[in-house]
Amino acid sequence: MEPGKKFIEYAIAFEQTFSDDNWERLEPFFAEDAIYTVTGGPPFGGRFDGREQLLEQLRSSVNDFDRKFEVRRVEPIGEPRIGEDSFEMRWRATYQKSGRPDLVFEGAERATFRGELIVLLEDTIEAEAGQRIQEYRAKHLS
Repeated sequence: MEPGKKFIEYAIAFEQTFSDDNWERLEPFFAEDAIYTVTGGPPFGGRFDGREQLLEQLRSSVNDFDRKFEVRRVEPIGEPRIGEDSFEMRWRATYQKSGRPDLVFEGAERATFRGELIVLLEDTIEAEAGQRIQEYRAKHLS
């Protein structure tokens, strides 16, 4: 198993899902007992246990946040770190909406695999981004 290759396959499937809302496409990437954690403070954060809850959280996050913007761009920062059973990369997200300033923040994502399946997906948002995102939402998205 190559964690880098499997993660890239997942990332491509996620972007397709973002476009067409077919969340069933992502099920084969996760173990039934997979865990998703998000850290970085409100409005994001939490632990979601099991593939069903994990996918529901991803869907909810996309619908409640990402889809409020016209453009969403996530770009890698630097080189990923690939372990025997893990893949980790830093990223920068840029969100754009007409007539509003860009919202930009950084974080990291780490996927841990058991065989071909993701058993732990961890998103870490930069510490000061939570407050900035909440202020942006209150001012520009309400």
